[in-house]
Amino acid sequence: MDQHGIGQGDVLLLDDLPGALTIGCDAVAFSTTQQFPGCRDIPPGAHLIWVAPSAAHSSRSGYWFLSSPPVPSDQDSTAKIHVRRWDLASEALVVSPREDSQSSLARELPAIAPKLPPYRMQFSPEVKAQANDLPDFMDRESVWDSLTYAIDSQVLEAITGRPAPDWAVSTSDRVAGEIRLQAEADLDHGASRQLNFTFPIDTKLINPESTGAERTQQALDPTNWVMRSLGGPAGPQSLEHLAGELQFAFLTGMHLGSFSCLEQWWFIVTKIVFRSYELAVISPALAQSLLRTFHAQLVYNDQFLEGDVFEMMPESAKLLQKTLTTYKSRFLEKLQALDDSNQTPDHLLLKDAFFALESWLERHLGWDLSSDYVRSGIVMLEDGELVEAELSDFEDEDERGEFAATVVELDDEGRPTDMISWNDT
Repeated sequence: MDQHGIGQGDVLLLDDLPGALTIGCDAVAFSTTQQFPGCRDIPPGAHLIWVAPSAAHSSRSGYWFLSSPPVPSDQDSTAKIHVRRWDLASEALVVSPREDSQSSLARELPAIAPKLPPYRMQFSPEVKAQANDLPDFMDRESVWDSLTYAIDSQVLEAITGRPAPDWAVSTSDRVAGEIRLQAEADLDHGASRQLNFTFPIDTKLINPESTGAERTQQALDPTNWVMRSLGGPAGPQSLEHLAGELQFAFLTGMHLGSFSCLEQWWFIVTKIVFRSYELAVISPALAQSLLRTFHAQLVYNDQFLEGDVFEMMPESAKLLQKTLTTYKSRFLEKLQALDDSNQTPDHLLLKDAFFALESWLERHLGWDLSSDYVRSGIVMLEDGELVEAELSDFEDEDERGEFAATVVELDDEGRPTDMISWNDT
């Protein structure tokens, strides 16, 4: 028999929640005309509950929580009761002290159980019709799992900086490393919380101690530095942590309207996931995990959300298309360079996963990733230095040291002859 005695799965209770709110639980959002008590039979995994006070209110308040894993039928269930209270003064969800007393809650629950609707994914008829066009690793029942499988307690504690169950999020939260105007900081008055990711938006994906060809190689492909920063090549778990951060940033950003989280998501996607070409060779299973997470997010954005991350940030979308075009060429080159003894089934599965993503992008966005890309030219390193690089030079890990200085012709006054002056002299 389970702990709360009213079915399978965890229970979410919402205290003092007024009516006329928009409430979201994972992929389902609905408006209420009366007090909403919560829900039961919540399946195992990471879940996001959020509340918008009104349609005109730009700020949303939410909470991440982890429901209990299933247990054998012959053992007592470890299902939990999660309680969140609506704080009228701050118009935000807060942790209720009642959650500390699981035993008393379990005694109260049978009386209110009939008022608790069961958790289940419910979509509109339009979404049901579209949901036929899903990648083979997703179906309607596993949509949320595909979006959150890597979010665990370590991910939530690291990002929020707080232990369970205080994993609160809001629209006003700021991401460490983002650029803020002074006027924004002045208006904030310390009210917003800071979210911390492994690679902040302003981080340099290059080892500050590296020099020469190693330094340039890291600027072109940060795989080794990313792996080292996450805990080394022996860390599949560490890279799953990166997948969890990718999932957290996207879902928190889209469901709470947090542009800070969305900026972080774009950074992870365009600067790390699809620039770490060598990851396809040294850890294809984990590269596939990141790629499928991204694919699932695009499907969710297209079929299950009212907003569109591409329309919200069109310049980032243009950068993503270029980044994916380069990624396709570079990672396929690296896989083709492997001999038969080094190529594993995971490498083949990674190819299939990418081709599935490419096909989806072409059908839904009209993106063609087969076009050529520039293989040589001037590359700006993370610290702003400009160097001339030819990507084919690194196929054999050619070590030639520092790049030679560019020869510049000067005029009689010591100025570069190709410099454009905007002054009439």
